[in-house]
Parts: sequence; C-alpha cells; structure tokens
Amino acid sequence: MDADQHEIRRLLDRYTELWVRHDMSEWGELFTEDCDFITHRGIWWRSRAANVVGHEDVPESVLTQKHNYSQSILDIQPLGPDVMLVHTEWSWPDHVLPGSTVGEDRRGIITAVLVKREGCWLIRAVHNTRLNGLDDFTADAIAST
Repeated sequence: MDADQHEIRRLLDRYTELWVRHDMSEWGELFTEDCDFITHRGIWWRSRAANVVGHEDVPESVLTQKHNYSQSILDIQPLGPDVMLVHTEWSWPDHVLPGSTVGEDRRGIITAVLVKREGCWLIRAVHNTRLNGLDDFTADAIAST
C-alpha cells in the first residue's frame, strides 16, 4: 500500500469515527468547501456547509443508534494525479426509524472522489446508495403514487 492509500484509509477511518460520534463540524473538515454529497434518499448538498447542516439534522432516536454504524473500504483507484475513486460499504444493523419499534439491518455503498489539495486528501464528492433500499417500495406504496 502506498502513502496516498494509507492516508486515504486514515481519513476514512476518521470519517467513520466522527460520524458515529455525530461530530459533524469536525466531520465536515474532511470535505472540500465545494463538495457534493448525495444521500441514499437522493438529497444533493452542494457545499461543505450544506452537507454539515444536513447531517446535523438527525432525530435523537437515530443519534443513539450511531454506535452500530461501521464502514469498510472496498477499493481505492487513482483517476489521475491527486484524484482517487474510493468505494466503501457501510453497515447499520438493527437501525430503528423514528416512530418505529422494529429494527432493520441497513447496508449501502459509498462512491467517493477524493482530491489532494495542499498535500492533504479531502473528500470532493460522495454518492451514498442503499444496497437493501428497495424495501422502502412496497406494492402498496407504488400503487398509491
């Protein structure tokens, strides 16, 4: 593993640690000012500030479950000088939505583009996709649209 991949792995470990602690202000520092973040629900934040504010707005019942969240790196590939494509898989077992009493095991893939600026790797773009997200679309829900 080269030095860049090692640094990227450390950055993503920090990303997960800060996410679990819900320290969104410090978490936001891992992103470029002009970052893009697309959530698993399709919300698109187009700046670090919007990304942080959006991720701070989480119900208390979800915050208490963040300790169950984990993430592992699947792949790191260079796209060009100082640009890397990173794929991770996240897991959030026994996630209980607000208003529910039933837990579900959520998983997803994150596709991220990282850039090296002034010698430091930062996250420029993220697209978060649920792997098991189709359970949100029941036949009744589809019929009512």
